[in-house]
Amino acid sequence: MGGGGRRGGKAPDTTKHYKTLGVEKSASASEIKKAYRKLAMKHHPDKGGDPDTFKEMTAAFNVLSDEDKRANYDRFGEDGEGMGGGGDGDLISQMFGGGGGRGRGRGGPKKGESVVRPLPVTLENLYNGVTKKLKIQRQTIDREQGVKKCETCGGQGMVVKTIRMGPMIQQMQQPCSKCQGQGFSFSLTRTSEILEVNVQKGSKDGQKITFHNKADEIPDGEAGDVVFVLKEKAHDVFKRHGADLYISKSISLVEALCGFSMEVEKLDGRTLVIKTPPGFVTSPSTFDPFSGTAEDAGWETLDNTDCDLDDMAQADSADLDMLKNAVSKGQLKGKGIGCFVIKDGRTTFKAGTREECIGAKSKSNGATMYVLADASSAAGKRMTVAVEGEGLPLSRDPFQFGNLFLQLDIQFPEELSEEQMTAIRTALPAALNSSSADESAEEVDTAEVKLMDPVQSFTDGTFSAGSAHDEDEDGGGGGGGERVQCAQQ
Repeated sequence: MGGGGRRGGKAPDTTKHYKTLGVEKSASASEIKKAYRKLAMKHHPDKGGDPDTFKEMTAAFNVLSDEDKRANYDRFGEDGEGMGGGGDGDLISQMFGGGGGRGRGRGGPKKGESVVRPLPVTLENLYNGVTKKLKIQRQTIDREQGVKKCETCGGQGMVVKTIRMGPMIQQMQQPCSKCQGQGFSFSLTRTSEILEVNVQKGSKDGQKITFHNKADEIPDGEAGDVVFVLKEKAHDVFKRHGADLYISKSISLVEALCGFSMEVEKLDGRTLVIKTPPGFVTSPSTFDPFSGTAEDAGWETLDNTDCDLDDMAQADSADLDMLKNAVSKGQLKGKGIGCFVIKDGRTTFKAGTREECIGAKSKSNGATMYVLADASSAAGKRMTVAVEGEGLPLSRDPFQFGNLFLQLDIQFPEELSEEQMTAIRTALPAALNSSSADESAEEVDTAEVKLMDPVQSFTDGTFSAGSAHDEDEDGGGGGGGERVQCAQQ
């Protein structure tokens, strides 16, 4: 009834294995194991038991002790053990649905181990595309010998060993030593093969190129895959950001004000001449796409302001970095949050556009509203000198290209003569700042600027609790007087 019930239009028999072991269909894994051990001691051929009965109960145990095999059997009966495979002679197809294979869905073929290897590529390779020929070695099954069912374990992969301990006899199931627990025998041959790895133009760092079924073969399923993972090498001149390229160059103040012309060797070996249009003035740009906050949204702060829009979410925190990250990168990303309000250490998030948030603002003492900055204003601060269409090919369309951005460091002169300064003042627009204060007056202080390191200045001026404690111990604290303690009310 097992295998033929389905083909005959009848419901499959899903009880045979349970009856063989003498357990209910609801039996737990431990109950099935206990029942099998009890029967094995009784029916083992070494103790005069019937070999066919022992083989039948072992087959039942192998199915019911495996979670996937048992699930298939409970649905399809003995058909589930082969999942529609061929006849008795088609050993491999019978094993496809057996259960436990890596990298397959239930009922699909078992998959061997995949081999993952890094493939270093240069930026030139990714710009022009490249084909690399790589030699691999793998284990293949000897087709002439084929795959044969193990005669020792009958294809089960397990044998029962009898251990005598004085008057006690213990039955133990263990992997078959002849077939190494696989249930069949076969011969492997080590073969070499050349794979042509085609790296397409515009491919990304970390992109995978897969050769299906090119890893070691296995006798009861498909061979694993060989996967190459592209690892982009750092370039001496260019940096990559998506399909865009960035290059760092220094220009003089004259070039920034009056225009420049420079040559750059492209990734295909050609020369690119870059020049500014007439009248173009290069302004300094501080935008860095490679910083961790380059894509963070800007926020405008409104003190003593609340928002009357409905609450979208709440947080018992006033940590600004955490709150902003929650909107731009965290669990609130894509939820349409336009602002959030902090009051008394608690934060409420509001859904809406910037205009809707501004339109719904209201006065609230002690509340601080953070609203997304104007997008056009933020984009204006990011504007960087670039050459259109001179970046990398787009992976989706190699006939389109990203852009080449110039990260320009404007070199200022260390000093100017009076004649030079007079000439510059004559040529350039008037100064934006001036002073009319009487520098000789007592209430007026005059100072000259100089170059300083702000990080070192911050370190030198940092007030530490340790130094304050030392001062108190040295007598600055008043000789053991009562210390002030602050507590939140």
